[in-house]
Amino acid sequence: MKKIKIIKCLAIFLITVFMFSMTAFSAQEESLPRDGWKEYKDDHFIIEYDPVIPDKYIRTFSSKCEKYYRKITNRLGFNRFNFWLWNDRAKVYVYNTREDYITATGRKKWSGAYVQVEKKIINTFYFERNFFDVILPHELTHIILKEFIGIETKVPLWFDEGVACANENNSLPRYLLPVKSYVKNGLYVSVAEMDKKTPANMGDPQVFYSESAGYVIFLLEEYGSGRFMNFCKELRDGETFWNGMNQIYGLEAPQDMDKEFLEYLGKKNYQNIVSADKMSAEW
Repeated sequence: MKKIKIIKCLAIFLITVFMFSMTAFSAQEESLPRDGWKEYKDDHFIIEYDPVIPDKYIRTFSSKCEKYYRKITNRLGFNRFNFWLWNDRAKVYVYNTREDYITATGRKKWSGAYVQVEKKIINTFYFERNFFDVILPHELTHIILKEFIGIETKVPLWFDEGVACANENNSLPRYLLPVKSYVKNGLYVSVAEMDKKTPANMGDPQVFYSESAGYVIFLLEEYGSGRFMNFCKELRDGETFWNGMNQIYGLEAPQDMDKEFLEYLGKKNYQNIVSADKMSAEW
């Protein structure tokens, strides 16, 4: 019971962070003053950071970025498309303190990271490194997904956020356990209703993010990364969301997905959920 409460509290905290990372950017963006900052380059990332931050931390930070880039592209079936090289690398700005980060970017005071998806830029600050096991893979996944399917490609909000949440460390217990309780207590929101959700009308954010992650985890676990990649290719090539779902997964309508997802969830128990995922699962 204690473990479930801890997972629930963490989920609420993370949902708050993600909700406010979607608000409009109000600061200087590219013209932020970074005089005297250092730069560290890796295969897929260029990291600019306040010189006060220890170089050792930045090397560890960079290795985490590279680790999650490889894991996320492998899990989604995108690993054969080796983007983000040389001049196309993603940019990460690491501020020394949360206060520096908030002042420079205009984020809310509880924000942990801000991603500019279309520019492949992540802004964050120097803090406890295990936090990156959630925020970092979430934000990286947003960029990787949008780069693959196209920035202008329209998908339901639940799909965009669900893919990002599903690739966090320990995503199964963080999101599937709450969804099982929603189903049991009559709080489950149908896929058809989820399709209508926007940042302004998502309702209970914990329900929204948990179900969004659950749907994507279901697609990846039940059908594998190969089909997921093919589905994303359909979206990239201009197919509508549910036509693509029908072609790749045989899910013609939201109601079909409800049925399949709830059957999948019914086979899951507490033990196989909490022991299944350490960000090592290959779907």
